[in-house]
Amino acid sequence: MTTDLLDRKLERAFTHLDADNSGVIDEHDIIALGSRLLSALGEPATSPKADAVMGGLVDFWQELFTELDVDRDGKLTPEEYSLGMTRLYKDGGAAYDRSFRPMIEAILTIVDTNGDGRISPEEFLKAQSAFDTELAQADTEALFARIDKNHDGFLSVDELLDAVREYYTGSDEDAPGNLLFGEL
Repeated sequence: MTTDLLDRKLERAFTHLDADNSGVIDEHDIIALGSRLLSALGEPATSPKADAVMGGLVDFWQELFTELDVDRDGKLTPEEYSLGMTRLYKDGGAAYDRSFRPMIEAILTIVDTNGDGRISPEEFLKAQSAFDTELAQADTEALFARIDKNHDGFLSVDELLDAVREYYTGSDEDAPGNLLFGEL
């Protein structure tokens, strides 16, 4: 069972994934997400990092559709997405570690554009633009500061992964990850 907060977060995530605004998510939407990320972060489509991102998205896609596409039509409706994401990832169990975490880790390797092992506020802002968020720079900076648990001015991969996990699995109203794509 989902909470109102989790429902709102999953609805927003669905709209970010539905690149063509067709009301369903399919393979083309997932590829479009990868392309938006590569473009927003200036990563060449032929680089090893780009290959890792696209591979992570394809693996995630396969897991997602194997588990969530109830009617086996190759498309996820908002209902299939919400119910399935909740079932698979709400408690952050094996499915999260098997499919979601590797995809996010691959994406974070391109968010870290200078390869220093941490995400700067500027890198974080660029990544946000790939998700077509409406966040103003000031809002993004405030969110960044909340996610930066050790207050060193950078996000570690683990800090960002924690925020992503909070967004997709949590029901704590005060969790910083809830704001990953802006106010709900």
